[in-house]
Amino acid sequence: MKLLRSDIKTKEVLDWKGVHLINYKFSACSMKSRIYMNLKGINYTSHWVNLSAGENFSDWFQGINPRSLVPVLVHDGEVHIESNDILQYLENYFDNNPLIPPGKEETVADLLRFEDDLHMDIRNITFKFLVPRFLTKGKSIEPKSQNKATLHGKSDIVDDQNRNFWKNFDEVGIQDEVAIASLLRMKSALSDIDIELQKNKFILGPKLSLLDIAWFIYATRLQNAGYPLKKFHPNVYLWFQQLNADKSFNNEVKTPLPIRIITYLHYLFLKFNNRDIESLLKN
Repeated sequence: MKLLRSDIKTKEVLDWKGVHLINYKFSACSMKSRIYMNLKGINYTSHWVNLSAGENFSDWFQGINPRSLVPVLVHDGEVHIESNDILQYLENYFDNNPLIPPGKEETVADLLRFEDDLHMDIRNITFKFLVPRFLTKGKSIEPKSQNKATLHGKSDIVDDQNRNFWKNFDEVGIQDEVAIASLLRMKSALSDIDIELQKNKFILGPKLSLLDIAWFIYATRLQNAGYPLKKFHPNVYLWFQQLNADKSFNNEVKTPLPIRIITYLHYLFLKFNNRDIESLLKN
């Protein structure tokens, strides 16, 4: 999704040359974009926006992305948002090492839309089972900037949805019934992929594709959250282990030791109270 020049209020990016990725280390969509660019061998300049500190709601970033979300691609002064759109744009621009099989462009686009429809579910799972609420309690969200970017000349409701998520999370967290619904949707999608991986090395066949990158990120999040991937989806688990052994994948999803300790203690707390993933799915 390309912004018009008139949409962009942080004008300095219009002068950026080459490929720039505005992203955050622990953002799932940022991880997906970085893995893709690693595999394609695209030279790019990385710019960090700290979501934990609310920098995505700063005047500077709001002037670039009307949705206040990462990643954002700036390519020779053109601004593109939404990770799957970014990757499909780059795939069309850089023809080396193709990651969309010839003739499968529409199929991949449809399946990426389906994957994107599950984005709120992976967010619910992440903030229910991976991130203790005290780490984000009272998170500061700056009001909308007067110089906020627009989307094709109009304001965008996705920004309001994003703000409402953080407001509701701060007030009540992720309720069990919401988490269960998200887990069941994710389980259903992974069950379909498991069938495909029973007969294929990768999701679309014998070669790695964009879909493998996208679902690797989801599988990583689920594994880290305590989802029994091996038990529920054995073929997906083997596929995941294979990709995770590749440094192009693994280096982008590594979690620092202090965060691993916090998330593990959070998992133990949930398990002790029968509110971990397996316990909720049994009820």
